[in-house]
Amino acid sequence: MLSTALALALAAVSVPPPQAGPPVDVTRPVVHDVTMTVDVGPARDILTLLAGRPDAPEALKRLRASRAFQQALSRGGRNPDDVVGRLVSVAAGTPDPLLSGYSSRAATFTKILDSLETDGTPAAMIEARRIAALLPSSTPVTARLRVVPLFSLAGFDDVVAESDGETTWLFADLPRLAPEGVADVVPREVVLSLLRTAAAESWKRLFAPFRIPPAWPEEKDSDFDALLARTVAEGPATMFLFPDEFYPLGTMFEEPIQRSFDRWNAAAETLLDPKAKEPARREALGTVTLRGDFWARHSSVVGVKMTETLLRRAGTVKYLEALAAGPRAVATLYLEVTKRTKEPALGKSARRALEAKAPGR
Repeated sequence: MLSTALALALAAVSVPPPQAGPPVDVTRPVVHDVTMTVDVGPARDILTLLAGRPDAPEALKRLRASRAFQQALSRGGRNPDDVVGRLVSVAAGTPDPLLSGYSSRAATFTKILDSLETDGTPAAMIEARRIAALLPSSTPVTARLRVVPLFSLAGFDDVVAESDGETTWLFADLPRLAPEGVADVVPREVVLSLLRTAAAESWKRLFAPFRIPPAWPEEKDSDFDALLARTVAEGPATMFLFPDEFYPLGTMFEEPIQRSFDRWNAAAETLLDPKAKEPARREALGTVTLRGDFWARHSSVVGVKMTETLLRRAGTVKYLEALAAGPRAVATLYLEVTKRTKEPALGKSARRALEAKAPGR
């Protein structure tokens, strides 16, 4: 009851639009009910146990009762009681190669948690408004996004999303956010980085139900439609990852963005070549979609530039209509709004394919 009341109260808070950032109109009425909050309680309790402070027994009780802690530590079939046992052992003075290292950095982690507690939820609510504003309106979405910073006890990445009814837990790995050896950790920068990653993961998860055939074809083959689908789906998610002050992206990143368009267009030519063999197609698709160095994720870079450009030049409503209609609709709209502009262009092969009827339609 308390969490529901808190979520409803936060949803009613008037969040002023940010002065900078992606061109997302957070003031436009939306049908979705999306909130994002931050819960630092479990992380503070873990630090209390590691330090063996007098209030460790109370911290242990709270951890055992914490739904977030149980969800995070149950990932991959792990047993939360095993982790609790390790924490208790450290609190009793038994050295632990991993947990003792966290204990030695307690001051740094505490600063980050203090910043998260103070600034986290107000900034998270802006991200929630952006997420809601970038979802099609055909089906109302209700989501309670809960950002929970923890330690890498369950082996998760920077941020991992787990659904639990209307709640989506976003477990963040504190040691990854503040890696050992970094001389000066600026808590506010860590907080904003965490929230950007959480927003990207949240949007992908909440948008997934909208990826319905035939508008969003299933990726069965290494073909042009698979490239389009990955590019368009990665666009909004990638947009959340850039700090607000980096917008408009073309101003600061013109060269790497153009390089990604060149690589993307080359891959599209291969995928659209009727003479290309399947191994060549797989390689072409892989070179622009595989994970790795950020600026080597060419489909994501092209996707974010397409998304930003459409939001600026076509507006949110037209962009969302195209997004709901599928990857080809988004790419076709991009062609329309970038005619006779200096925006990065899709290649001739891609343009011809978009002008033709999609296969199987």
